[in-house]
Amino acid sequence: MPYLDITTPITDRMVHWPDNAPVNIRRTRSFDFGDPANVTEISMSVHTGTHVDAPRHFIKDGPDVTTLDLTTLLGPCRVARVYDPKLITLAEVEPLDPQPGQRLLFRTRNSDADWGPLPFTPDFVRLDLPAAQFLQQRGVVCVGVDYLSVGGGDTHHALLDHGVTIIEGLRLGGVESGDYELICLPLKIVGADGAPCRALLRPL
Repeated sequence: MPYLDITTPITDRMVHWPDNAPVNIRRTRSFDFGDPANVTEISMSVHTGTHVDAPRHFIKDGPDVTTLDLTTLLGPCRVARVYDPKLITLAEVEPLDPQPGQRLLFRTRNSDADWGPLPFTPDFVRLDLPAAQFLQQRGVVCVGVDYLSVGGGDTHHALLDHGVTIIEGLRLGGVESGDYELICLPLKIVGADGAPCRALLRPL
């Protein structure tokens, strides 16, 4: 089966967290200018588009993105459809009966729109604290969501403090609920509290 690319494309001036640096992409060398090659420059927050959070994002002097256990981002995973229009709640998560070592990606109404080029939406669907605590207690190793943040600071702490890897900004429109193989590799940026990544799914 072919892989599904669930990465949100990085585009100039795309949506970003309001207090983070915007995305700027520009051509610094170009055949059009008489240069012998095209060269592109990019600047942005590491928490833009599809990205992985490191513990350092919410833990002072916590491990950076280069220390992440990549096995949490590679292997079988489940995509779960969430129908609550506001939150990924314990009521939605408990019936999934998550198992130790499992990777879970949540497809919500966020994915009904191609949100990358749209203005920031503050009422995005996010994981609430009881659901995050439940997933951590059940031994889930990776949680993925389909907008720029998994939730508030308490939700981040419930996961990152206990070694649960977080993927944010997934593009899950058109992805059916079910079991997949996940490949998600963040850039190896020394000292960074997160990193952009390319994420792929293949149906199992």
